[in-house]
Amino acid sequence: MAGVFITMEGVEGSGKSTQVQRLARRLEEAGLPLVVSKEPGGTSLGRELRTLLLAPHASGESWCPKAELLLFYADRAQHLATVVRPALAEGKVVLVDRFEDSSWAYQGAQGVAEADLARLREVVLGAFRPDLTLVLDMDPEASLERVDARNARLGASFNETRFDQEALEFHRKVRQRFREMAGREPGRFLVVPAQDGPDAVAAAIWDRVSAFLEGRGFKVA
Repeated sequence: MAGVFITMEGVEGSGKSTQVQRLARRLEEAGLPLVVSKEPGGTSLGRELRTLLLAPHASGESWCPKAELLLFYADRAQHLATVVRPALAEGKVVLVDRFEDSSWAYQGAQGVAEADLARLREVVLGAFRPDLTLVLDMDPEASLERVDARNARLGASFNETRFDQEALEFHRKVRQRFREMAGREPGRFLVVPAQDGPDAVAAAIWDRVSAFLEGRGFKVA
């Protein structure tokens, strides 16, 4: 049986990490062969890139959007080669917190041209795409309140805050770009309202994912 590739996307503070954990737990309880990963940082080399990409730099210097994009795709190429493709070849369900759509949403919102995004996608992915992409959708003004609360709770131990510090208008652009992508590919994307409590969001996700996996031949209890 061919593996299935599921990705989770959304604006900062939409609850992605929580929902990835909850979905992974349900998939494990169903006895499915599962690999859970994330971008950036799904490999040893990727974890080094994650620090470069997500932590504010002490020098105050910022990555220009194209340099940032190239680093994300370097992480993605390694992740695909060493984690995602091998697991899919073994017939596993692969669940990843962020993937290529985040580059189109975030670096696109920073002004990287669609043609440049498309060229990199062709080089690194070719025709490869996730089988199902879940987008947790909510108003960034509300989601950033969650981010502030999380960062305050974690304190100095958490330093992945660079995108959190972007202006509200940037996060609105990111949300809009996710919604536009979902509109262009309704067969791949599921937009899930994320402003409700985590139980309601998890239930909506499981309804779609379980049906999708059964349609692909997996037995879901």
